[in-house]
Amino acid sequence: MFWAVLQPLTLVILYWFVFTYMFTRGPSGGQDNYIDFLIAGLLPWLGINEGIIRSTTAIVENASMVRRLAFRSELLVVVPNASALIFESIGLLLFAIILGLRGAPPRLIWILPLALVLQFAVQVGIGWFLAASYVFFRDLLPVLGFLLSVIFYLSPILYPVSARFENIFVWNPMTPLLGLFRSAMLSAALPAAGSLVFLVAVAAGVAVGGLLFFRRAQPTLADLI
Repeated sequence: MFWAVLQPLTLVILYWFVFTYMFTRGPSGGQDNYIDFLIAGLLPWLGINEGIIRSTTAIVENASMVRRLAFRSELLVVVPNASALIFESIGLLLFAIILGLRGAPPRLIWILPLALVLQFAVQVGIGWFLAASYVFFRDLLPVLGFLLSVIFYLSPILYPVSARFENIFVWNPMTPLLGLFRSAMLSAALPAAGSLVFLVAVAAGVAVGGLLFFRRAQPTLADLI
């Protein structure tokens, strides 16, 4: 419990220090606004990143449990994603407390459960696909690290989406997902209805598709690990 509070609290303090005192120039909206914008997007990304990476090796690292016929091995992917979501939720709670102490409490905090559910559906679906694929392709992990880095910089985490590229970023599910988190934490405007429908469709498709792919590969996993 101590570590569950210490880890996200340390990250929030670290980001606040770096972007307050180390980066002296901020956007036109003000340095404090940018720090809030950054943390509201960065905390969900950390949860997604941790959940996906830990999911990828979940089957190989728990080979003895996978070989038990009565054990539902897809749960091995659910656990690290649920754990990552718990740590993320604690970080968001601490962030909300800090915002409240500064006189800007989250007024749309009721949106947060929806954002977390959609995030969990996306990352656990990806986790099922990667966990099964990693059994067949052990070089997947370094490739995944590279792809996550690319997605990080092509998602509106460090910056807001420019109107010039809005038609491109709208096809990135991270855009409406991070928009939901920023609406919940910073009382920002909700993403457009069309982008939310797109996000729900992607979350449902990825979750169902990942589970079906995992169950299709499941009979051969025990033989290969």
